[in-house]
Amino acid sequence: MEAFIKKHQYNYINRCLHELNSTFKNSVDKNVIETNKAYLYEKILSMFESLSDRQKELLDITKIDDPLFIDKYIASLVEYVYGMPEVTNTQLTKLFKKEKKLKLPDKSILDLKKVYLGWIDNSSGKLFIAYNLNGKLLGMACRVTSFTPKSGNICTLCNHIGSESEVAFVSPLCKTSDTGEGAYRSIGFSLCLDSQSCNERITSVEQLERILKDVNNIDK
Repeated sequence: MEAFIKKHQYNYINRCLHELNSTFKNSVDKNVIETNKAYLYEKILSMFESLSDRQKELLDITKIDDPLFIDKYIASLVEYVYGMPEVTNTQLTKLFKKEKKLKLPDKSILDLKKVYLGWIDNSSGKLFIAYNLNGKLLGMACRVTSFTPKSGNICTLCNHIGSESEVAFVSPLCKTSDTGEGAYRSIGFSLCLDSQSCNERITSVEQLERILKDVNNIDK
């Protein structure tokens, strides 16, 4: 069977299995456990537009009757998980052609299964994001700004709460329909500075795609 689970879908399944594990630990009522398994299984299926019977069987968590089998189940899905298409340095250089002396990400990052590609260029103080949206590579260069909140920041993409050293306020320049000089506007939001960790947590691409469309002036 070919890979059919997107990286963010796998993360979502993983989250559902953590919830199931908590149910096993906190409830001795078999009916409660079975009901929750069925509920979580439906949530998992709702992540996919279409599945074959074999794929549904592979995703079926209702067969798990002991929390000790959860890790084995999660591990069994790994071979069916895929990330964003491979990106070359040439593509990234073209994508961020306005960036002078662009520092490209390490090859080790490029080879990972990921929802999106993200890396920091310390020399420019920017967080770079690249993502394949419907076959087109989109990107944004986000300046990391100094931001000291009263409480932890929340990543817009994965909802992780962290200190400024983990989740920072960033600001990308957005394209506009105006072709005049300086025809840009800026927006701001919080993102994880460690994009690899963010990639292990993100369970939906809705916010990522919305932001990239906004930044690149793409009609929704």
